[in-house]
Amino acid sequence: MAGEYDETALVADLQLWWDDQVEPKDDPFADKPLPSGTIFDVLPAVDSLGVVAALVTLEKHVGFKVPPKIIKRGGYADFNEMTADLLPKVKDLVAKQAAKPGAGKPDRKAA
Repeated sequence: MAGEYDETALVADLQLWWDDQVEPKDDPFADKPLPSGTIFDVLPAVDSLGVVAALVTLEKHVGFKVPPKIIKRGGYADFNEMTADLLPKVKDLVAKQAAKPGAGKPDRKAA
């Protein structure tokens, strides 16, 4: 990791990623609201498979490969739910990585 873990910068990058996922600019159906009382009421805004793409953003900030198992099954209904779930897990991974012998060396797998 180049420098210290900066959670503020990570959250800002995750917000950009989230906004791009939830509010795609080229969505031809974006103006049409989904009907209520259907399965769409219980679906997350971004499912867990979609959140796997956010691992690239996480890895950019922590400097090592982040396992997909940290993502909550099913996904997240909103950005706050995602960050409330992921950030403590990322902090824990950063602490564990720092405690490893040779922790100051960059992980080439994350590149």
